[in-house]
Amino acid sequence: MSVLIGSKRTSVYKGTSSEAIRHQYDFLGEFYRLTLGPELVYSYAMWEDGDTLESAQLRKLDHHAEAARATGAERVLDVGCGWGSLMQRLVENHQVGHVVGLTMSPGQAAWIRDKGWPNCEIRVENWFDHEPDASYDAIIAIEAIEHFAGTTMWRSKRIARYRTFFERCHSWLRPGGRVSLQANAWNGSGWLSSLVLPPRVLAAQAEPGAARNRLGLKDIHDGFNNLREGMHASRKVFPQCFLPTRAELTEAGRGLFSVMEVRSDPEDGLATVGAWLERAQANRVRGAELIGANAVSDIIREQRTALKFLRERRYTALRMVFEKV
Repeated sequence: MSVLIGSKRTSVYKGTSSEAIRHQYDFLGEFYRLTLGPELVYSYAMWEDGDTLESAQLRKLDHHAEAARATGAERVLDVGCGWGSLMQRLVENHQVGHVVGLTMSPGQAAWIRDKGWPNCEIRVENWFDHEPDASYDAIIAIEAIEHFAGTTMWRSKRIARYRTFFERCHSWLRPGGRVSLQANAWNGSGWLSSLVLPPRVLAAQAEPGAARNRLGLKDIHDGFNNLREGMHASRKVFPQCFLPTRAELTEAGRGLFSVMEVRSDPEDGLATVGAWLERAQANRVRGAELIGANAVSDIIREQRTALKFLRERRYTALRMVFEKV
């Protein structure tokens, strides 16, 4: 989707369309609310031994608050705020004076307004159009950047779109302010290799000087299956989304931000999706009443694919902290 500004010769891509967002979070969200737990957090948690999904999600929220140095801050921006769990946590547990949450989902915004949390301002707004009333002390974006680049296969275009986001963040932040970002991210070899190459080849690519591995017929067959499953998830569950790589995000922020911390946590993804899948299967009948049996089947199929891809280290839960320079 392109939004025309000024004339037909000038177009600016603003990320996932409003229609796709409503499909993902308002329509499918009717089912997700049965499976995500009371915090309604639709992103990968941070797990330790003995955790429940709920405790692991709260640990993740606290991690980002601390990584962004948001505790005690006057103003914090939550980009892609979902159903507001981080906003509430920042105010109630991290003594943040005022939190602004951005979402393009009218349903999520209505949910947050109904909660009436103090010092939480919700805006149905694309980050591209955001004009803050004052500078922010910290910005947190948890699994939002997957919506920013669309489905372009051109790396340079993706980086340019990510850079626009970092430019906006740079202008919104006070000096020395931080962005704490979490994303589903392809491994270092990029999207196509991450999807189609067998796990042994992906592992060898990460080792300098490793011998090349030849591909057999089964490898080629499995690669086509992975492409098919990835395309199904893109069409039915996450339309107009694309996963970045760590290198793309680092390059996009260069000169604007210093990278202060990088974590790759695929096991957190595995544990979270496993918990979601278990709850999705348990709520399948009720979910079919809400959004239809086919839509529920699409979600369960996508979650099974995600588990497979995470186990094979095709993608990861990437967490990065950027500091304004």
